[in-house]
Amino acid sequence: MELSIDFVGINTVGEMHEQLKQAFGFPDFYGANFNALIDCLGDIRYPEYGMSELTIGENEVLNLTIKNFPYNNELIANNFFYAIQCVNDKAIRNEVSPSIHLILI
Repeated sequence: MELSIDFVGINTVGEMHEQLKQAFGFPDFYGANFNALIDCLGDIRYPEYGMSELTIGENEVLNLTIKNFPYNNELIANNFFYAIQCVNDKAIRNEVSPSIHLILI
């Protein structure tokens, strides 16, 4: 599965959360915070949880391409990259392949 998200114009962590909510189809009750992001991204392999409209199979990987990432914004970078790392670490602990391959262009 592949998904491409353009971060052009993303200047705050709140804007990042809104962009990710729209791209992944997170539920209306998405908390727009670090822990909620990990929860929703971590459940993309479990469609029965209803945390994301975008789902992958147990042995699939999401190739997530991010365009125009705001590298100069430390808060966005730390939140986003650490969330992806936490999701993939959890998958590895559960003895499945990492859920998300991140591609930055």
